[in-house]
Amino acid sequence: MSLDLRLFGWINGLGGHVPALDRLVSGLADDYFMIIAMCLVLVGMWFGTREAAERERNQMAVLKAMASLGIASGFVAWANVIYVVDNKSPGTSLHEIFNRARPFVQLGPTVVHGFYQPTDPSFPSNLAAVVFGLALAIWLMNKKWGTWLLGMAFVACFARVYVGIHYPSDILGGFAFAVAGVAAAYFLFWALSPLVKLIKWVLKALYLAG
Repeated sequence: MSLDLRLFGWINGLGGHVPALDRLVSGLADDYFMIIAMCLVLVGMWFGTREAAERERNQMAVLKAMASLGIASGFVAWANVIYVVDNKSPGTSLHEIFNRARPFVQLGPTVVHGFYQPTDPSFPSNLAAVVFGLALAIWLMNKKWGTWLLGMAFVACFARVYVGIHYPSDILGGFAFAVAGVAAAYFLFWALSPLVKLIKWVLKALYLAG
């Protein structure tokens, strides 16, 4: 048995024993709950910093985080279009990876499943790409808030394995897309710095940034 399956079996096997815990983890695994919670943290970073220089740095970090999660999610969607929708490269390892069935489908009744049943392939985890893309972008500029956000991202992804809709390797795949999204976002902010300055000027003029 592969390490991926052993890890999945251990994490997923934690479920099905305490109904209240299963309901809590199912909520944490929701497609939108943790994303909304993390975005509320970004709102706090944007408006809740008193010192001017730190506030400006935090607001830049928030802009990069929003760009990173969007680009990371776009990369995942692009890969899915290529290998799932357009069915490119059939018979190859990449095609097989991107079309892998969800654990509750592939492993059947052995999976402790306490969630709705997504119909798209398991790899990569789009949620992991989004939450880690957001968290990593913040961490690079603000270690304190970034560490908290990374913790929230980890909890959300752990919950997705717990409820049986992702393998750990799906999470790692999503993390890889997140890293790519953050790298692309930081490069674009550097390459398009005049446009970024214009956006910041407009936000300040509208009293939305300090």
